[in-house]
Amino acid sequence: MSEKSAAWNTKNLGIPDEFSKFVRHHPSELMLRSLFSATYSENPPQITSATRVLDIGVMYVNNLVPFHDRGARCFGVEINEDMVGIANRCAAQQGIDADIRVGSNRNLGHGDKSFDIVLSINVIHYENDQAGLRAVIEEYHRVLDDEGRLFVVSAGPEHYIRVDAKHLGPNRFEITADDFRRGQVMAYFENEAQLG
Repeated sequence: MSEKSAAWNTKNLGIPDEFSKFVRHHPSELMLRSLFSATYSENPPQITSATRVLDIGVMYVNNLVPFHDRGARCFGVEINEDMVGIANRCAAQQGIDADIRVGSNRNLGHGDKSFDIVLSINVIHYENDQAGLRAVIEEYHRVLDDEGRLFVVSAGPEHYIRVDAKHLGPNRFEITADDFRRGQVMAYFENEAQLG
């Protein structure tokens, strides 16, 4: 298990082994505006029972809820078995039918063109460098259908995690913030041109 994977374990997340009390986590507001509202998006996707959605870093299943409510086929990946277990319990407690399995940014564990929508909300930066970011984008592209949509959120230059981070080179930042990621190296986009 990698250092980053080990950092995301049930102790760090403060989740009891018995998982006796479910705390609802809300979907990303930015995702809702971008993918569900014609007010904020020029061309929001049509979500139907044929829509296949993958959430990378699915954890509490919160970002799959609006897709599930519209009948979409829901999928998720998490970095280790402990987190897959948490995600499956969250899905069960909310009555969400989702295929959740172990996967990572670079190995999503699904076939080519398997999804109409791929969500990567605050997970793409769990790479070490520019080459890692490129490999992730290639993997996202591989599983996305030709007319599919990719929705990516990552920390920008003004985000607290990056403001004081030590810049190690192109797209490489050592986290100095006082949380469980302290000392880890993350890969962030340095400008909008790198997204193209």
